[in-house]
Amino acid sequence: MKRILYSILIALLSTACVKYEALPFTGKVLPRRSGYINNVTNDWIYYNLRTGEIFNAYQVNADIIEGNQKNRLDWDLAFCGNKLRTNSGTSGNGHGGVADMGFQGYDRWTTVSQLPHDLQWVVDTDNVSITMSQREWISYTVAHNITGIPWFDPNKGPQQTKTNANPLLNKALVFSGPPPSYTPSFHTYIIRTADGLRYFKLQIVSWYDESIEIGDTGGRISFYCDELK
Repeated sequence: MKRILYSILIALLSTACVKYEALPFTGKVLPRRSGYINNVTNDWIYYNLRTGEIFNAYQVNADIIEGNQKNRLDWDLAFCGNKLRTNSGTSGNGHGGVADMGFQGYDRWTTVSQLPHDLQWVVDTDNVSITMSQREWISYTVAHNITGIPWFDPNKGPQQTKTNANPLLNKALVFSGPPPSYTPSFHTYIIRTADGLRYFKLQIVSWYDESIEIGDTGGRISFYCDELK
């Protein structure tokens, strides 16, 4: 009997010591932080989903200067902080746009034939709020002779301005605070490419780099993005 009890105890202790590792993140991560943190309000990283090419990947406005994206059809999706653009509406002259397929369900959507024929596509507008860089706010106050209004308000956060972005994707990663917090909606979105011919599913996972366990300061957004066949 003692030998049986001893064997059971050893088995229980062995089970208790098993270390369960989290599955590695297999999605995509932005190549750098973007937005006001780099002293530029409209610091966008552009993706050509059709070719995999990334513009402004490692330097602000290195490939596409703000405003020049309007007449280009070689990008489909863009990030600036927690804001996103599609090549549509006021952001670009393409036939892009986005549709919300609801909470979770990322693996459900695999083919274009699954998409409803009456899907509502949302294009970009010019009235999406974005955090203004401190440098540009100072320049603005000097140019307009504004005094006594700081860039950062402890109750409201940093100054905001308007930009061209997608109002639907504005809900994909929502900022709140202070203290600052970025909460993903975990909705699955369908991105229509600039040529209007191809479709990619998108899900924002985190404000942080999911491939780094500790020490990440945020801003390198983690997301899934795959083409519907």
